[in-house]
Amino acid sequence: MFHIKICGVREIADIKAVFESGADAIGLNFYPPSCRFIDPEKALAAGLASKAGELSLTRIGVFVNSTVETMLRASERLQLEAVQLHGDEPTGVVSRLQEEGVTKVIRAIKLPVGPLTIQTIENQVNPWASLGTHLLLDADGGKSHGGTGKTLDWDTVREWSDQHGDISWTLAGGLHPDNVATAIAKSGAASVDTASGVEADRGTKSGGLITQFSKNARAELQLS
Repeated sequence: MFHIKICGVREIADIKAVFESGADAIGLNFYPPSCRFIDPEKALAAGLASKAGELSLTRIGVFVNSTVETMLRASERLQLEAVQLHGDEPTGVVSRLQEEGVTKVIRAIKLPVGPLTIQTIENQVNPWASLGTHLLLDADGGKSHGGTGKTLDWDTVREWSDQHGDISWTLAGGLHPDNVATAIAKSGAASVDTASGVEADRGTKSGGLITQFSKNARAELQLS
C-alpha cells in the first residue's frame, strides 16, 4: 500500500517535506483529543489533502471510534486513498465501509510493549487479517491510541511475519531516524509508519527529521 508513511501532518510545509524526502504516504489525524488532530470538515484538512494529491502521496485518514458515516464523509470530501481504524472498532466496520466503496482499510493492531509471543500477535491479528485489511502493528498507547514513542519486540514480529508471508502489514511504534533501519532489518518490515519520531516538539513536524527518517528507511528497504 505504501513504503513510508508520515502520520499526523498538520502543515503544507509538512506535506512538501514528506514528498521531498521520498516518503510516499501521509496520515491525517481525525482524533480530536490528539495533539495532531485536524478537523476533516475544515479548510485546513482539504488543503492538506489537495496538496498531497497534487504530489501523488497516498492520503490516509486516521480515525478512532468514529461513526461509519463520519469516515465515509471525510473519505469522499478529502478523496482519501485509505481509511485507518485506530480505536476499538469492531470487525463489522470493515464490511460496512467496503459496501460503501472504501476498498482500502488499514487496521491498527496495538500490541503490548516488551517481549511478545507469536501467539499474542496472532490472537490480535487473525480476526482482521481474514478480512483482507492491511495491518499496522503499533505499540499499545492505551487511552492515547498511539503516538507514544514506544517500540515493539521486532525479533518476534519477524518470526510471526516469516510464518505469514501472505499478510500485508506495516511496522509502527516508536520509530525515528536513529532506529528505523534497525527496526526494518530486525522485523523484516516492507513498510513503516511514524508520527512522534519526526517531531521537533510534540505535534509539530520537523522537515529535517522527516528527511533523515525517509533516507534511512529507504536505504534499508533498498528503494531507489
